[in-house]
Amino acid sequence: MILFWIGSIILTLILALVIILPLTRGRAESSQSRNQLNTQLYKQRLQELEQDRELGLLEEGELATQELKQSLLDDVVVEQPQHHKRSIMLWLPAVVIVILVAYVGYFQMGAYDKVSDWQDSSERLGELAQKYTQEPLSPEEKVEFLLALRTKLYQYGDRYEGWWLSGRLALELGDGENAQEALEKAMRLTDTPETLMVPYAQALAMSGEELRAENIIKKELAKDANNLAAWRVFALMAMQQNNLSGALARWEQVLERAAPDSQVHEEGEYWTDLINQRLGEDDQADVTGPRYQVEVNTDSNTPYHPGAILFVYAMDAGGDDVPIVAQRIENPTFPLTVTLSNSDAMRPNVNLNGFDNVIIKARLAPSGNVSDKKGAWEGRSGVLNTDEDRQLSVVIDTEL
Repeated sequence: MILFWIGSIILTLILALVIILPLTRGRAESSQSRNQLNTQLYKQRLQELEQDRELGLLEEGELATQELKQSLLDDVVVEQPQHHKRSIMLWLPAVVIVILVAYVGYFQMGAYDKVSDWQDSSERLGELAQKYTQEPLSPEEKVEFLLALRTKLYQYGDRYEGWWLSGRLALELGDGENAQEALEKAMRLTDTPETLMVPYAQALAMSGEELRAENIIKKELAKDANNLAAWRVFALMAMQQNNLSGALARWEQVLERAAPDSQVHEEGEYWTDLINQRLGEDDQADVTGPRYQVEVNTDSNTPYHPGAILFVYAMDAGGDDVPIVAQRIENPTFPLTVTLSNSDAMRPNVNLNGFDNVIIKARLAPSGNVSDKKGAWEGRSGVLNTDEDRQLSVVIDTEL
């Protein structure tokens, strides 16, 4: 902060000189140039008088010379002392106005308070680090700790521990972009980047890259089906997409693996109770007709589509591709489970009861328009009758 004030004072002085010098030197330079011109004219005229005297054209040469000298004296401009006072009265108000505008404007519209908070946070880095290891920090303290930590990392160079802790704090604050950046730097600074894949997937999911995050979690669970951290992140991703049935199944996996007295187990119990409550409320609605519980997944060869929209819908097996019932899911994570019923009907008085056989399709549409096949991928079921409820799986594996 001291360097800031020194720099601002230097810049203000430079600006003041830019204002003062033209005002104080302008009049003096004008007077000086006029005197120089008069002197040149005097010398030129004096040479002409000498030439006229030598040629005998001038009878009263001495008198003409005296008159020429007197004329030069009359034309000389002399700066009076009061002019200096006048110049001060001219530039001093301008300088005062510039200083007032600069500093008052900065305090009113600048980021002085933020800079001050930043400096205070940097000075509290040790205190916040010690407190973080002993007790939970408040959200405000986490923000301060993260700011101080990143400042130190930028000042003194990259360190794995610092960037890993920075990513962890950003995750706790729900800041996916900063968490992703910090964890990527930490992964470059360690020989075992695979140990950071689960929190990195969580950061990706927070940043909107759900499909990429899901692929990472699937790979981690394929390597270790008892990876508790991966199951927890997987459950949170399903909740983020409002996939309640999928989230419930994943939280149950968490509860199976977590110690009964652990914080993760307590978190799993909280969410399973809440999800069961919400699903129970949904089941209270009187919906007739068949229900299709569809587990949707993607093939390993299905490319990643950032921002793709998932459409799961049922169509007449013997008709066109017009949806009878459908659900639209933004930023899906796979596998996910969708229940299609007459409550998802697309048209009034048109539902599953009016058809004998249907086909269920799951389509990833990057454009968000189910009818736009550009870059879209799809999976479909076999022919299903509408006489009973069914559980089935659909794999998205065909490019349209």
